Amino acid sequence: MKTITMKYNKAYEGGDFESYITYLETIKHHLSDELFEFVSDPQRHGFGVESLHDSWVKKIEFTQDFDTENTNLLIVLLGENCEFHLYFEEVQEYTIRQINSDMYRDLITYEIGFEQNSFEEDMLVFRAIFAIEEGCLEVFAKTIRIEEKK
Repeated sequence: MKTITMKYNKAYEGGDFESYITYLETIKHHLSDELFEFVSDPQRHGFGVESLHDSWVKKIEFTQDFDTENTNLLIVLLGENCEFHLYFEEVQEYTIRQINSDMYRDLITYEIGFEQNSFEEDMLVFRAIFAIEEGCLEVFAKTIRIEEKK
């Protein structure tokens, strides 16, 4: 079974969040301005209400566009006082690890990266680790968008 680990955002493992920010600067040209602003903001990674930390997965929805043959994915995370909608367009690869029905509680940490998927294609990647039963998500997509819905 594939284990998902944070490659860049090592803050949860006792590493330095500044190293992740430095990494984000190197891939900034691959990110939309809105995505870069969101993921480089320390408030989005801390323990506050603006963070994805402690959020729960409310919905995972796949859609297939038969005209373009693209797979899109929506993940809705329920935060303390809002929902975070994560949109993944032109998904090429994903991993969802769930041991039991409690897996999607308490998101611990997440990261955005730019790297090769299993098909050796350069893509954006989103990784998230959950506390319960070592649950995790990993999605490789052409575009990633995060919206906050209050």
